[in-house]
Amino acid sequence: MTAIHQLVPVLSPGDAIGQAVRRMRSAFREAGLPSEIFADQVHQRLQGEARPAAELSARVGPGDVVLYHLSIGAPMARLFAGLGCRRAIVYHNITPSAYYRVTSPRVAGWLDQGRRDLARLAPAVEIGVADSAYNAAELRAAGCPTTIVIPPPVDLARLDPRPARAAGPPRLIFVSRLAPNKRQEELIRVLAALRAGGQPAATLVLPGGWDDTESYAAGLRRLARELGVAGAVELPGRCSDREIGDLYAGASVAVCASEHEGFGMHLLEAWAFDLPVVARAAAAVPETVGDAAVLLRTDDPLVWAAVVDRVIRDGELRQALVERGRRRLLDFSDAAFTQRVRDLLERLGLRRSPGG
Repeated sequence: MTAIHQLVPVLSPGDAIGQAVRRMRSAFREAGLPSEIFADQVHQRLQGEARPAAELSARVGPGDVVLYHLSIGAPMARLFAGLGCRRAIVYHNITPSAYYRVTSPRVAGWLDQGRRDLARLAPAVEIGVADSAYNAAELRAAGCPTTIVIPPPVDLARLDPRPARAAGPPRLIFVSRLAPNKRQEELIRVLAALRAGGQPAATLVLPGGWDDTESYAAGLRRLARELGVAGAVELPGRCSDREIGDLYAGASVAVCASEHEGFGMHLLEAWAFDLPVVARAAAAVPETVGDAAVLLRTDDPLVWAAVVDRVIRDGELRQALVERGRRRLLDFSDAAFTQRVRDLLERLGLRRSPGG
């Protein structure tokens, strides 16, 4: 029977790619197709979920399909390029390396390699799967002959969603790794403007790890001190799902100043906690949020602070954003994801089980 396998450099329980890989495998198996995950590195919590990537070549035949999850440069791109089977890319976007050249040259090198891998592989695969239309456009620009958009699966239960608090001092939240393209420094400036402009008790929490971006994290702390808001900015580092859920539940507004998002899973997470969202209109964010966020096209922290303050004070606006977020979440349901995977299988000409 034809098999459809996935190849990923790192399989981790704490990121959107790891969740997508495992849910996609389940969808393939539900369709009656043999499917395994192959990886170079597997987090200890997921031991047994994946096979060594070195085994893949011997386990595929000409009619099988292998999907390579591409988000950064990795040695396994060469393995993928040499497979004697049908090949496809799942493209999660690659952050422009310019963001990292100063704070993390090593990461910049990986990103540059990823772009070279994309240029080499995109024209050679049968189809490209993209998290968003924004990502699909990059695939086509790189020469990919055919693309299909499958937004990543949303596993919100792990966060224990419940309505976030609406009372108390304003608390802003942005959940993401600390990285230059995420522009957390802009959010610190927004907080300073917000506190100076009528919300003196406002705080900001920025959960997320800073592996390989230690100097950027240090710069954020320094900026907070310079602006006099060090006591109001929390950098708790990498957090567990339970801790992230508690932080969302204790927030009042979700903010995102990121300049480069291939999708923006954190936006959906905020909606699950009935949080209104204020975000930069950049990259895939407008596509992901639809009408369920206030979108800004400026860096001016005074403008951001004024908008956030209005969202905090205007109960009618807040409720409208919450309701739009609830509706938008339905577009990313598990049923919707399963149907999109079935569409992919049809495009590949792979048969499904009668009940699939």
